[in-house]
Amino acid sequence: MARKGNPTSAINANMTPMIDVTFLLIVFFVVVSQIVDRNLVPLDLPSPECAASAVSKETERVTVNLVPLSSGDIAGIVVGGHTIAADAMSELTAIVNTRLQGGATDVHLRADRGTKYVYIHRAIEAIREVGSSPRVQLVVSSDER
Repeated sequence: MARKGNPTSAINANMTPMIDVTFLLIVFFVVVSQIVDRNLVPLDLPSPECAASAVSKETERVTVNLVPLSSGDIAGIVVGGHTIAADAMSELTAIVNTRLQGGATDVHLRADRGTKYVYIHRAIEAIREVGSSPRVQLVVSSDER
């Protein structure tokens, strides 16, 4: 059976819904831009003389070094150029307290990877006895050997 109608007629797409959506989006963004502008107060803001990122604020710190022995024990403790005995934890507390009162805020604890944890724990406890709650950070190396 043959089809009736004009075989040369083109298929037309209905553009009305797409035009409606486009106008709806335009109206939406115009309304939103009016609302946003009303919340802004015109101010003459100052410009910074020195950018905050240019200011290098290096915090003062106390570095506590546990000098290792090959057996995993420690030979002594070095704090700010002072060498003290391995069992002189009260002296460690006094030195760290003095340095913290001088403006330091952090305590970096350095120990060899072979050092027994009992010595590291004793040093942390001695630092904690300072009482001002310093930030104790264990220093590690990111270099793979």
